Amino acid sequence: MIDLAPMKGIRIDPVARTARVEAGVLLGDFDREAQAFGLATTAGTVSHTGVAGLTLGGGFGRLARKFGLTCDNLLAVDIVTADGVLRRANERENADLFWGVRGGGGNFGIVTSFEFRLHPVGPVLLGGALLLPFANARATLSSILDIAASAPDELYVTPSLISLPDGQRALAVEVCYCGAIADGERLVSPLRRVAKPFAGDITPKPYLELQRGLDAVSVPGRNYYYKSGFVKRVTPALVEEVVQRFAAAPRCVTAIALIHTGGAISRVKPDATACWNRDAERDLLMQSDWAEPAQASRDMESVRALWRTLQPFTDGYYINTDASDDEQRLRLTYGRNYARLVQLKNKFDPANLFRLNANIKPTSGAA
Repeated sequence: MIDLAPMKGIRIDPVARTARVEAGVLLGDFDREAQAFGLATTAGTVSHTGVAGLTLGGGFGRLARKFGLTCDNLLAVDIVTADGVLRRANERENADLFWGVRGGGGNFGIVTSFEFRLHPVGPVLLGGALLLPFANARATLSSILDIAASAPDELYVTPSLISLPDGQRALAVEVCYCGAIADGERLVSPLRRVAKPFAGDITPKPYLELQRGLDAVSVPGRNYYYKSGFVKRVTPALVEEVVQRFAAAPRCVTAIALIHTGGAISRVKPDATACWNRDAERDLLMQSDWAEPAQASRDMESVRALWRTLQPFTDGYYINTDASDDEQRLRLTYGRNYARLVQLKNKFDPANLFRLNANIKPTSGAA
């Protein structure tokens, strides 16, 4: 194991609006340094996530509909490939490798530093979350999705069915608007009327606070099991299935979310980076967690059975969610980019040294 956690360097160039970030940096630290200059880029939804893994897998976040995936804002990397050579990769140098690390995960080497494009953001945005009653969840969820269907790029609306610490079920809707506050208030107004919230708020908040909004439900040290899948179009059948299954799910299933995608993400050509699924309307995410490993062993089969009922509504998956060994799902994830990724694997890692990931297998006997 090679631990890059001590590599914590961050350098912001406020004039060029770029950032150079070493591989051990966490998103919260990156956000803080960039926000000192009123800048940011798409950077996940949990502040203690690592920049490296997020970026290599594509990188969703609250700003993605406006500015694209994290990897769409990547300008260059320094990477050590399987032969031990340190390479620079960008649009001009090792361009094929640069294409592959933007969504291809850790298949091609160990990235030691990243260079990102930054954008003017904040420091205060309209955002937060509302907790709504689980009663009438089908109608409420459908209304939220209908409102969000016409949202501008600046508006991120992610509804989730959640299990609260006391076991109560609820419907949460998280919002982030990265435009003018007054415009955001007008756009968010219909969401406030879909049901009477019993907790939460959507108000002007520092962007850094919004970026920590989900930290409490992704605490280090617990045992987590995630599954996800891209949803091309949300249908009434999917809404019905999600609500019905969550209502009967064991308490360890703490959330089923329909993460907002589209916008700028969808306007990047599928073959421009390794990330193929650009036309997904949502990313369906299921989260389960346990305090003790023994609890996970007890519940795992029922959790997997629940996901088997939801997976048919999906097409491929977000590789940062789990390192699936299902090659058929991986091929759906990368679509027509898959063959090109295999060629890159043959070139830079023919022995499959980097395989503890959503693994692109090299051609047998590749030189």
